[in-house]
Amino acid sequence: MPQIKKLSEKKFVDRLEEKFLSEGFLTTREVDVGHGVADLVLINKKNVNKKKLIKRKTYNQNKKLLHQKYFEILEYIPDLNSKINRKKIVIDALLKKVGVSKPYLKYHFLKFLEENNFIKKDKNNYYFKINGWIPLAKNTIAIEAKLKNWKRGFYQANRYKAFAYKSYLAIPFNISHLVDKSLFIKHNIGLIFFNVYDGKKEIVFEPRNRKPSNRYMANMAIEYFWGNNILKKLSSI
Repeated sequence: MPQIKKLSEKKFVDRLEEKFLSEGFLTTREVDVGHGVADLVLINKKNVNKKKLIKRKTYNQNKKLLHQKYFEILEYIPDLNSKINRKKIVIDALLKKVGVSKPYLKYHFLKFLEENNFIKKDKNNYYFKINGWIPLAKNTIAIEAKLKNWKRGFYQANRYKAFAYKSYLAIPFNISHLVDKSLFIKHNIGLIFFNVYDGKKEIVFEPRNRKPSNRYMANMAIEYFWGNNILKKLSSI
């Protein structure tokens, strides 16, 4: 058997990703929402909102939203199709809520959302959401992979709780004896031992499902799947 020192972290993540794909997960790599770059983020196919995917494709909302401000802005803009107590909002009202300059709000965020069919502006300069954006999937899982420095990986995985419903550290079996498992239990971080050579995966600690601490980051993480065309393909099934 090759020595572990000849194994690159990329190869470790490649094989781990293959394992999760074989188990029915959707995967994407190098997800950065502002709390470090997660090696892998997973979504169970069962949690994908296919009806919402089809609607989004129908409205040509094909660009990925990779800034937290997009979701904050969309939260304040009323839905175009709402018939009950439909509120109206103009750019000056949005300014008071989202904390960016007027030019940046108008010519960067609102312009992008309007050009890509997420919002529209009527003749009175009121903004409305098109298709009422909601997360396209639920229960994202973040994974940090480390070949050696498990403690550093632990701290990185802990940061991913900002956007993931579950967060794990994955390490090779040969360093498993070095890990303080009680630390993972205490902080509700999952622990995976994985062997790239025979594909054996052992979940040593399964964390509890919990809501991410930052819903805007959580929404942004899901957009990485849309941008990688994974969710777009599912919308045609």
